Amino acid sequence: MDKTVPSGAAMLLAFIGGIEAPHGFDTVYGNNQAKLPKPLTSMTIDEVIAAGPRWTRSFGSSAAGCLQFMRATLIRLKKKLGLSGKELLDGPMQMALGFELLKERGFAEFMAGTKSRTVFGLGLAQEWASFPVLAPTVKGSGKAKRTLKRGQSYYAGDGVNKALVAPEKVEAMLDRVKASVSAVAVPDPAPAPADAAASLDKTTIERVQQQLKDLGYTEVGGIDGKLGTMTATAIRAFRADNALPAGDGIDDDLLLALQKAKPRAIAPERANAPPDVVRDKVPEARTSWLTKISAFFTGIFALVGSFFDGVIGNLGAASGYIQPVKDAAGDVPGWVWMLAIAGVAGGLFLVASHGEKKSIEAFQTGARR
Repeated sequence: MDKTVPSGAAMLLAFIGGIEAPHGFDTVYGNNQAKLPKPLTSMTIDEVIAAGPRWTRSFGSSAAGCLQFMRATLIRLKKKLGLSGKELLDGPMQMALGFELLKERGFAEFMAGTKSRTVFGLGLAQEWASFPVLAPTVKGSGKAKRTLKRGQSYYAGDGVNKALVAPEKVEAMLDRVKASVSAVAVPDPAPAPADAAASLDKTTIERVQQQLKDLGYTEVGGIDGKLGTMTATAIRAFRADNALPAGDGIDDDLLLALQKAKPRAIAPERANAPPDVVRDKVPEARTSWLTKISAFFTGIFALVGSFFDGVIGNLGAASGYIQPVKDAAGDVPGWVWMLAIAGVAGGLFLVASHGEKKSIEAFQTGARR
């Protein structure tokens, strides 16, 4: 991964970091970095991602670094940039990841003059809650619709976030960054594809899917950027659990709630669900159970068959009846074949039992819904 950051972007990121985390690259949410066993900058990206849920429980958020990266953001950027996760989340890496976020919000277009300062500023406010909108902004729709005043955080009113810098200071910084274009070669943005809006929506959907999955809404399925039936089901469940208006759409209220939500709690009746109830709800558990039962009886019949074949084989009268069958199978006695069948059935029984057990555990713990 190229960690080169243009001077204009570096200037803007330093400004953002000074607002979001004045204590620097090792900052974790709530300035709790002293409670970590080792500095954030000596941790790998995977280590920070793994620690995210624990930090959320202990500190109130997984935000980390000078740009306060959320766990879901790190997961998304790791996948997008093809990182292994073994890279240190040190200063250069944080700046490189921050530059990627700036590009997603339209940095190149702003520098090229195809995106206004106000619109780019709105993107910054949506990415970093401590930044203000630079003009009156309408967000949401219907009953959730509200108008933000210039200078308010995009997430104002949630009881957690507020703007920490005046809009005039943001505008002055953006003007300085824009002025640096003469000294820094910023490539012109590629012509926007016809499906640019769809591409942006895909990124948003992937982010929502990852956040839902991290919170325990595993019915979301895969992270594919498609608002399909499984994702819609997970969104409806999340809305119901978090007192949001019913529906399966993605709006500002949902995005904000996802940032603040705690991991999904497992209802006692689900956590203690007996196997017969789980089999009724989880198809693979029922399939494993039926396979187990079939293997059990197949094994029993094969064992009984091998016993009688061994006995009957020694009876002269009966031997004449079964000999043609035994001859067709070669010189191997029939009871051996029966034992072999019993052995295969026993193995299948063990595999099916294990599958049923894991399916029940997954349902009870919420890993499978």
